[in-house]
Amino acid sequence: MLGGYACITIGQSDHPWSWNLAFGLAAIVMTISLITFVFTKKHLGPIGLSPFESEGEEDIVVSERGEPTSIPRAQAVPKISTTKRKWLELSVFIGTLAVVPLIMMMVRKTEYTDYFMYTIGPLTLIYLVYEMSRHTWNESKKLIAALIFILFSILFWAFFEQAGGSLSIFANRNLDDNLLGFIKVNPVGVNNSANSLFVIIFAPIIGLLWLAMAKKKIEPNTVIKFGLGFIFLGLAYFVFFSTRFFTVGLGIANLNVFTLAYLFVTIGELCLSPIGLSIMTKLSPAKLQGVMMGMWFLASAYGQYVAGLIGAGLAGDNEGSSLTEKLLTYTAGFKQLGVYAIIAGVVLIVISPLVKKLMQEVK
Repeated sequence: MLGGYACITIGQSDHPWSWNLAFGLAAIVMTISLITFVFTKKHLGPIGLSPFESEGEEDIVVSERGEPTSIPRAQAVPKISTTKRKWLELSVFIGTLAVVPLIMMMVRKTEYTDYFMYTIGPLTLIYLVYEMSRHTWNESKKLIAALIFILFSILFWAFFEQAGGSLSIFANRNLDDNLLGFIKVNPVGVNNSANSLFVIIFAPIIGLLWLAMAKKKIEPNTVIKFGLGFIFLGLAYFVFFSTRFFTVGLGIANLNVFTLAYLFVTIGELCLSPIGLSIMTKLSPAKLQGVMMGMWFLASAYGQYVAGLIGAGLAGDNEGSSLTEKLLTYTAGFKQLGVYAIIAGVVLIVISPLVKKLMQEVK
């Protein structure tokens, strides 16, 4: 929340090194975060330990009722020698460093990003089909359910990640700087930080809501929660669209209405994102959990990739347009995104019985 506002404030300053300082600030705070982790990891128990463990070690898991229990780690994960485990862990670090230059190359030359995105998705699907052929039909059905969640998440992030593109440009060009009638703020800073603020406020509230509904046996299942995530996101884009009716000048919309839309964005995200992370591990066989988590984040990458294409389409060739014309162009695009998001949500809710059958006993 603080970083999103601080980086844009520094980046838009008149200092010649403003953008360098903004990105440098991110690196500094990430380093502080790493130091904090090193000194607090003892409180995390087994969370995040290597999945390759020696015979006899135990892991802490949580039952469906939320009660802590323990199982021999060797029953849940591959059992290998300590030496091999250390080499595998070291290879992860080496591999991570090795791909950094490749990522930098893809950032500098976007056509390389295009090539990567065109190939990595199909190759991953082929690999998943191969793995499914080596598992039982019941395990494969769960992987099919996971794949459905992954594919729909691409759509969700494509709409959600407009925050870093078209919504950011819209905030910069077409919003006033008056929040709540008396606070002068940078509208792009609000675009960057509003979602984080609402997550901080509403994450515990929605978490408690799910628990309360579960006690009354009226909690919606995972698929319906995914569908609700899309519907709330669609409602958010209809609120973004409505900013054209709340103008404070020629082509300048009301920041308060824009900020309100982020409340709906956040509720949609809280219906989908935490549940998606959890369901990937629950639906995957132990040996494929890492692969499926990788596919979940690959879906996020595809979502952001598609978000860039959508954002470019929304912007169009409007460099010479007036502020009013830009306002109408962007809000018309937001309306379309709202329609698509709600359609996706309705489709998910309709097919929820089928997906629930594929998930079998997984809750």
